[in-house]
Amino acid sequence: MPAILTPSAGKEFFTPFGPMMGYCRLRPEFVAHLNAAMTDSLEDHSPHLVGKVRQELRFDRPLIDRVAAELGQTIIEYHIRASRRGSFGDYNHTDKRYNLDISGGWFVRQYAGEYNPLHIHTGAALSCVGYLKLPDGIEAEWEEDYRDHHPSHGHLQFAHGTDTHYSVSNFMVKPRVGDFWMFPSYMFHCVYPFRSEGERRSFSMNFSISEG
Repeated sequence: MPAILTPSAGKEFFTPFGPMMGYCRLRPEFVAHLNAAMTDSLEDHSPHLVGKVRQELRFDRPLIDRVAAELGQTIIEYHIRASRRGSFGDYNHTDKRYNLDISGGWFVRQYAGEYNPLHIHTGAALSCVGYLKLPDGIEAEWEEDYRDHHPSHGHLQFAHGTDTHYSVSNFMVKPRVGDFWMFPSYMFHCVYPFRSEGERRSFSMNFSISEG
């Protein structure tokens, strides 16, 4: 029987090194809005992206503005926290003004057998992924996959650095509708294929933040 560990008072374990990940939950109303906004009238951006997926549709200006209004403050908070974590009192964000510049966004439509190879994003400082839809049978597929020692079907995996003692170089994300992740654009990441019939739908964006 494994030992039951109780945290000791006054002790803390933390990770001050390496890239910072950001996370929040999207409002159901916002998820519904984005799903409704995904139409064939949007430009097919697939030829410009690395994904081996059915379709990647580029956000138009109204969609970019809607995401900025919904998530802009959260993205700026990520920037502030990531910028302050290594400072020693010399970073005062209260007297700064922040400008969010979104260079582009797109829907990712993935179906059985499709995948996204290991890649980074260029032309911006930050990237993100938000989950909008999953295949109906994915939970049953995951139940089987999670009996394996390294489940991965339909998962997003980040990689940075090299595995060594007490340090890992990868982070696996199990998608859930409404989850939103932010990360530095230079972080390598990939998406694994799955077998279930139906669509795994997400969106990605690239953005930078300037201070004044």
